[in-house]
Amino acid sequence: MGFQQGFTQFITRNSDCLLEGNRPFRFISANIPNLHINEDPLPDWHRVSEWEVSDAYKTILALGGRVTRCYTLSIRGGIRPGGGKAHIYAPGEYDEELFRDLDMVLALAHRYGVRLILPFIDQWDWFGGIKHFAAFRGKEQREFYTDTQLINDFKEVISFLMNRINTYTGIRYSEDKAILAWETGNELDSPDAWITEITAHMKAQNPQQLILDGRYGVSEASLDNPNIDIVSNHYYIDRGLDFLLRTTSDRERSKGKKAFIVGEFGHEDPSVVKDLLKAVIENGSSGALIWSLRYRCEHGGFYFQGDPNNKAGHCLIWPEIPTRAEGTAMRKIEILRQCAYQISDQPVPDFIIPEPPILLSIHSTNSIRWRGSVGAESYIVERASLLNGTWTTIARGVAENSLPYKAFEDDQPNQNEPFYRMRAENAAGISDPSNIEKLLQLQT
Repeated sequence: MGFQQGFTQFITRNSDCLLEGNRPFRFISANIPNLHINEDPLPDWHRVSEWEVSDAYKTILALGGRVTRCYTLSIRGGIRPGGGKAHIYAPGEYDEELFRDLDMVLALAHRYGVRLILPFIDQWDWFGGIKHFAAFRGKEQREFYTDTQLINDFKEVISFLMNRINTYTGIRYSEDKAILAWETGNELDSPDAWITEITAHMKAQNPQQLILDGRYGVSEASLDNPNIDIVSNHYYIDRGLDFLLRTTSDRERSKGKKAFIVGEFGHEDPSVVKDLLKAVIENGSSGALIWSLRYRCEHGGFYFQGDPNNKAGHCLIWPEIPTRAEGTAMRKIEILRQCAYQISDQPVPDFIIPEPPILLSIHSTNSIRWRGSVGAESYIVERASLLNGTWTTIARGVAENSLPYKAFEDDQPNQNEPFYRMRAENAAGISDPSNIEKLLQLQT
């Protein structure tokens, strides 16, 4: 994979505003928790591919975003990694393959012009969190924030990652302009003393990027901490129903002190999503990231988080599935895109014709799979007797986002027409044709 520097400057902070050069830097986008390691479909924890990460970034850009946030480093023993691959196996013991995947994620961020927020460790058990980190030393979760040995172990993780040299780009992580901010962790229940010590250690690594407090909520101590640049909060109904009031209150507290972002939020009602994002735009917050976006699978279709029919709609794809959650997921994606351009003071552009899909090897007419195209709403399947022969359309309106995923089935195969190709389609038009694949064996 070739590399070209995609950013000319770091994002900086002036008081409670983020800047790109001398211009305000604000964003509305989506979390992509699986950007660096994939938990879907459970329990098949696996590595990401260059094509999948590229699809994720291209989707973010098509939705008007320019920032995303992945989830934390995975730790052996968590609910998701279990006994399988994880970034951290023990103090000082790391999975080099997974960190090379993170190298790739950063290299591709330069290619597509998307900046990243990188959180270190989770309060919870999903990817492996502070409980599993403490267990490496035979200690309890509650000791993570106070035990000297555990604190030093965590500092070692910070030093390791910030000083890592990217194997794709040759850039030290602490000098990588693609990293918008380092986040202490996800939804941490951390005491002030721990935050003070850890953020001081982070700054001592001389990162040229910003530091984001990963505590669950905004604290006065963090607002006064000179090593913290950004504060954030996460908004879900288990923490209170009035998203708008809570967001506005957090932003008011940060004014004149720190940049503020909505690090995560999710709600089943599109009107709540719209009201929150409008408040972010109007009150001077630096950004907001909805939870969460899933990308395409290189073997066909999309990945989903847990139960894709979850009524809260915590897993989004684009294009969305019209029938899922009575269409509310589609509406939330539309709102997200509109607000993403609005916060950047840009008009919402028309959709463009999608790129051609990639047709995969065809072993059976009962299972024709392809890699989809960003922005495509449906696909056209064509068949021919010769490579340079006349192509016949055998299906239109073919979906890639069905639940569960269903490959295309040619229920009337013709042994005299063994060649297939596809086109992607949306409101802007029809793509050029895909590559051509020949049926390897006609099923009888």
